Amino acid sequence: MQFTKHTARYLMALPVAIVLATLGGCASPMVHQEITPVGLHLAQPHPQSVSVAVLAAPSADAAKAAATIGEMRIALIDAINQSKAFGKVGQDGTDYQLTVQVFSESHPAFGISFTSQVELGWTLKRVDTGAVAWQKSIITKHTVGATEAFSGAERSKMAVTGALKDNFAEGLTQIGALAL
Repeated sequence: MQFTKHTARYLMALPVAIVLATLGGCASPMVHQEITPVGLHLAQPHPQSVSVAVLAAPSADAAKAAATIGEMRIALIDAINQSKAFGKVGQDGTDYQLTVQVFSESHPAFGISFTSQVELGWTLKRVDTGAVAWQKSIITKHTVGATEAFSGAERSKMAVTGALKDNFAEGLTQIGALAL
């Protein structure tokens, strides 16, 4: 086999293509287990019941956001149940309505380490009166280093899920400190 300039270029470009494909890669979809905070110990678990709604950012594409919002809602319900933040999570006939809306989410497109920032708006209302019991915008950041995942796309996803998990933990901790 004759070694030509064309073959040499191909052989030199192959490692570059492999590195770019690996760093870009595809991340698996976000699932609720990745964003559910565990081991939360709240100052004051509430015996009342709550319903939960999670809303996408106003500028989000509804079709693209639907799966993520669904996973976020399941994660939040799981975290409420595990932490005993409320006595029961239901749909109708609850004492409170908890609404969490994505205000913003940012993450780098590429890099060695990834830091994502998430801002969620939290609103807890009494269902019977419609009165706002608590409302807060919570911003959290999470960084994932190069050694935590090989693929850049996976590191990016891990940074976003970490920021969401931290935000859920912070929101429920603050709710646990309320006197309802």
